[in-house]
Amino acid sequence: MKKNLRIVSIAAAALLAVAPVAASAVSTVSAADATTTTTATTTTNKPTVDLTGAGAVTNADKTVTVTPNFTLTAAVAKDKKVTASATLQGTITASLNGTSVTANVIDAAKDVTLKSNTGYTTIYKYDGKTIENNLGKWNKATNDVYVKAGNDYQVELTGVGFSFGSANANKEVSLKLPSNVTVAGAAVKDNNKVTLDQYGNVTNLTITVKDIKAYDATNTSAVQFYNTNSGLIESKATYITLADNDGNLNVNTLFDGLKKQYKAVQLQNGELKDVDVTTTAADLTAELEKAGIKVNAAGYFEAPASFTATLTAKSTVNGKVATLPVTVTVPNGKVTTVPSQTKTIMHNAYFYDKDAKRVGTDKVTRYNTVTVAMNTTKLANGISYYEVIENGKATGKYINADNIDGTKRTLKHNAYVYKTSKKRANKVVLKKGTEVTTYGGSYTFKNGKQYYKIGNNTEKTYVKVSNF
Repeated sequence: MKKNLRIVSIAAAALLAVAPVAASAVSTVSAADATTTTTATTTTNKPTVDLTGAGAVTNADKTVTVTPNFTLTAAVAKDKKVTASATLQGTITASLNGTSVTANVIDAAKDVTLKSNTGYTTIYKYDGKTIENNLGKWNKATNDVYVKAGNDYQVELTGVGFSFGSANANKEVSLKLPSNVTVAGAAVKDNNKVTLDQYGNVTNLTITVKDIKAYDATNTSAVQFYNTNSGLIESKATYITLADNDGNLNVNTLFDGLKKQYKAVQLQNGELKDVDVTTTAADLTAELEKAGIKVNAAGYFEAPASFTATLTAKSTVNGKVATLPVTVTVPNGKVTTVPSQTKTIMHNAYFYDKDAKRVGTDKVTRYNTVTVAMNTTKLANGISYYEVIENGKATGKYINADNIDGTKRTLKHNAYVYKTSKKRANKVVLKKGTEVTTYGGSYTFKNGKQYYKIGNNTEKTYVKVSNF
């Protein structure tokens, strides 16, 4: 397999003077070194997208979503002489049952071919045996001698395979592809259906991705959003709207209003040009539902008093992307935030679920603040916890209240307050019978004895557990 990668690099080197482009993970050399043999990176070529961890295909239509993604940057040329090589980077993402796997094309395909979008000009190709310039097949209309900014190209990947594991052995599945992507091969039937083998694999597929626009490497301008009402550039935005008499908003109406107030622009050839917003109403719907806001088939949803909608724009000139989070305020919307308060953690605290079982390994370290519910809740183990509140919503994660409010304990003996196992924190002597608040579990000091933290401050004040 490493031999294939090395030859791909040779192919790139041999074609560089005419069509300088390198697939991701392939070495690139200058036009002056076009006859030099180069070695590729140590990436192992494995022409399979491995989705075995996703389990059996269970959805009704038996679809697997496949999304190739390519970024093509044009060569930089002056007087028809290339001064900077073009680059081609690409991945293939396959998704099933909520699991997504992304593979670099150099690992997922045996061969990569870049052509003009008309298919006439082979810009870059390695077929395992020969290197083809196809000089006689140049498209005279576009004269694509090298990859040019603004022109459209297509990539053909051969020898692509997918592994779905033994749980899907001998099943027929449908590959769901974007509109600019096609798949072919002996195993492919109508509607992109493929029959998996006894191991749950399908191999030797050819995937073609069209309409890949070559970005301009000389344009480094960012995409920005501006407020059409104020004329100011904004990175965070606000939008005010009213719900109807039933307290509802419509996704499409909201989306149109957001796009009217916020435009995306980019500096191109010394002038500000509009950039298309790539966010769709369907994207906005998905964002709302992810936030727990249900949207019906007609696009209506019960409007909260406040929520977030995100706009994204991508330049077709240089591929730059801008994202604008918009806080939408609905004065007559439904108040959905949970009453909360800010508390200081006095002892390192882990998170627990409603069954009092620890959630992950994350923790809040002492003396940091956390937003929690107004009152504690007793969980299944009989211990009181505070539920964590984020963005005004209950999270289902809990922190032991003892780490925040502490526990009142009565001293059975006179007690000193210690800073370390050897040093006292002060000259105070706490008398027998005094009620003292301790925080969290005990600490074991270097002398092997256990101490409780006392005092809701950041000072090192500890009392021996044996005194309670």
